Amino acid sequence: MGKAILIKNEKERIKFINQFCYLTAVLASPYLYILYLNKLIFSTGVMLLIIFLFLTSVYLNKNNKPNFSKALIIFTTNFAVTYFSLLLGFDSGVHLFLFSAPLITYLLFDFIKKTNIIFTMLLYVLNFFTIYIINKMHLIVNAQLENNTHQLLYFMNFSFSITLCFSLIIYFANNNSMYINLLKEANITLEAQQMQMQIKNIENTETNKKLSETLKEKETLLSEIHHRVKNNLAVISGLIELQNIHVTDELASRILKESRNRIKSIALLHEKFYESKNIDSIEIRTYVNELIHLIKLSFTNNNIKIHAQIDTIELSMTEALPFSLLLNELITNSYKHAFKQKKEGNIYITFTKTNNEYVLNYKDDGSGFDTKASFKEKSLGMNLIEAFSKQLKGKAIWTSEIGKGINFNLNFKH
Repeated sequence: MGKAILIKNEKERIKFINQFCYLTAVLASPYLYILYLNKLIFSTGVMLLIIFLFLTSVYLNKNNKPNFSKALIIFTTNFAVTYFSLLLGFDSGVHLFLFSAPLITYLLFDFIKKTNIIFTMLLYVLNFFTIYIINKMHLIVNAQLENNTHQLLYFMNFSFSITLCFSLIIYFANNNSMYINLLKEANITLEAQQMQMQIKNIENTETNKKLSETLKEKETLLSEIHHRVKNNLAVISGLIELQNIHVTDELASRILKESRNRIKSIALLHEKFYESKNIDSIEIRTYVNELIHLIKLSFTNNNIKIHAQIDTIELSMTEALPFSLLLNELITNSYKHAFKQKKEGNIYITFTKTNNEYVLNYKDDGSGFDTKASFKEKSLGMNLIEAFSKQLKGKAIWTSEIGKGINFNLNFKH
């Protein structure tokens, strides 16, 4: 809007500059007769040249060369006043046109262009003092005119300079009025836009409030789902434990205990999501420590020390579930097989985060196993570990030697 106002104002300025040039050419015309009547033929030609230069300025404006036009007007006005003041004398009143110099300068340039204004005004002031000093010191002999011609010239110059000043003042008054009207229109438009923005802000505030309420309801609902799932899994775990009391077969009892541990690890996971402030993820370190405690309680060998170093890592439900079941299988397998014939031992768990992936390293100092034979047999535990590794889209590497424990390494992206 502001740019549009400036463009429109500049067009109006150029339009009046052209009108100023036409007016100046018309006001200069009577001088042709006076100069010719006093037999100043060369000066008559100079006046014709000045009129031509003013009309040339109009031509330049119409051909989109306003800067050249303004420079030509400044030159022509200074040249005309200097030449005819020196020719006709200070008493002729030609210098009176210089009193309109501030108005002419303001017509040509905005106050923003201070350098142009200062330079132009200095030219006009220098011109005035040059004329005054030359005439005061009689450095140039003035042309001889007929009786009463000086008085006529002074009257004409005074009248024409006043006319020129009033014309410029009227232009500035109209221009300021137009500019004020444009600003009023712009202000009305801005107020209307501001009103629309306020309405949109109110609508956005209401929408955000509804979204916030919906999100809160969703969080509450998900939290409640986690809580109920945890309770249901706890019930299932309890039922399996009750059933196990009546099972006499050792193998069946062991399978039920392992199934119960898997269910407990899932229930614990839902409990952590229920307690978490962030419904999308949980901090895995606390979960791993509690999972280790649960698994320890289900085995009689309490001399196995588990050393866990877990970074501050948050996992989503899709990552946390296979990770928890994978870790459960690894620890359970160590208790079942690695320390079957040993009264004490160590399990080392590290879980770290690099630039773009997670790294799980699991090892024990148990009896170890033959990896080739184990991969051929594909026990349930090995199958589950492999399946959970695939769910995490990770790359699992096993290394083990008889009597030297195992080393399991898993890398998966986050």
